[in-house]
This record gives sequence, structure tokens and C-alpha cells, in this order.
Amino acid sequence: MQPLDYLKNYTGKNVFVKLKDGTEYSGKLRLTDNAMNLVMDETKMVTELNKLVAQLGTVFIRGSNLLFISIEPEKVTFFEQNQQQQTQPQEESKDLNDDE
Repeated sequence: MQPLDYLKNYTGKNVFVKLKDGTEYSGKLRLTDNAMNLVMDETKMVTELNKLVAQLGTVFIRGSNLLFISIEPEKVTFFEQNQQQQTQPQEESKDLNDDE
């Protein structure tokens, strides 16, 4: 099964979307196409701590702006933890190199 086919199986279900600019949305997936463009209903813009910023209703999100889509909230947490772990060793190695 291809990722787009998998995503289409979640039409009508709640998803979490993060854009390349850091904006985060939570809502019900209505439509998706071959370019990964999304139409979401009951959409809310949320902060990183899942606090409500704005209730938007129906929105269109261009596929080229997507960073990731999560259909399971725990996968979002896993992604963010991995991203933090990857940046920490780089910062530590910079500190070690500064001492030399």
C-alpha cells in the first residue's frame, strides 16, 4: 500500500498536520489528492503544546507546504523527541570543539 492510499483510508478521521513554517493544525481529513493537497474540516490551529490558537473550520492545505501528517497523536510525540535527540549531539560536539 502506498502512503497516499494509506492516507485516503483516513478520510473522515482526525489528523494532525505540521507545515514547513512550523504552523500546526488538527482537524478532520475530508479530501486528499495525488499532490498531497488536503482539505480538512473542523480545523483548529494549535501550538506545540496542543493549545488552541484559532478555530478555522474548513481549510485547504497545499501539499508542498506539508512537513508531516500524523494520524496517531503518539507518533507526533515520537517524531519531536527524535528531532530533539538528533540536534543535541551536534550542539554538544560544537561545545567540545570550541575548547580546543
